[in-house]
Amino acid sequence: MTKTPLEDFLNECLAADPDGDGLSVEELYGLYLSWCGLEGVAPVGGRAFRAGLCAANVHIENRGRRCPGLRMTGPAACDYLVHRELPLAVLEAPVGRPSLISHPVPERVAPLPDRPTGGLCRAVPAA
Repeated sequence: MTKTPLEDFLNECLAADPDGDGLSVEELYGLYLSWCGLEGVAPVGGRAFRAGLCAANVHIENRGRRCPGLRMTGPAACDYLVHRELPLAVLEAPVGRPSLISHPVPERVAPLPDRPTGGLCRAVPAA
């Protein structure tokens, strides 16, 4: 039996986390889009994605907004987390070849309160 791309996505990008908050359907779909980009797979639309989740027995609750007991994992999770924080880029396709137009980025970004500033990210030890 051949796996579908959605099954591959679920196996490669999600892990059980019974004590965690779970993931929203929007986070799952964003993770799926990152995975598709990394794998070179054409993504399905939102409705087909939700139907695929249901077919794969992924439990969706809170009025269809949250999937409890799941967490992101793997390279697509890193890609998704990095890119969801960046300004969105819009592809415009004028006659000829498409160009990438990014929204302006502020020159300075204020640090988060109670966070060290400058330098490299450091791993936080597990509690």
